[in-house]
Amino acid sequence: MGYHHTRGLLGPDKGPAHQFEVDSIQARLRADLAAGRRSLFKPAPAKADPGRSDDPLDRRVAEELDLVARELEQLGGILAGDPILLHRHGAQLQSIDRIKQVLGHIGRIVAARDKAVALDQVTLQELRGRLKRQPLRSITD
Repeated sequence: MGYHHTRGLLGPDKGPAHQFEVDSIQARLRADLAAGRRSLFKPAPAKADPGRSDDPLDRRVAEELDLVARELEQLGGILAGDPILLHRHGAQLQSIDRIKQVLGHIGRIVAARDKAVALDQVTLQELRGRLKRQPLRSITD
């Protein structure tokens, strides 16, 4: 028998000893939520702004990468609209989306003034790892 089933048998004030404290905490939380003093979710961490590169070539290259990413997105949408092609080549169509994401991240890095901050904001872990890896050393050094 749960608490709610025994409440009638025990009377209104005879619940488990800790229940009054739990009810009180919940009531305060609900009141804070209703008054807007609290949120159900933690605020998103503030992202550092990498800024825009002062180099016009950086901006143009980033624009071109963005254009190619949008064209890939359109192509993927068209191809995914064909049920037979989607069935036969679903994994390859997903790779088009991954390529589009990589191009978008690289474009944001190229366009950024602070490339290290932009690199830290890359959400594709494998790409971020490849871009942050140490350069290979020559065995003759």
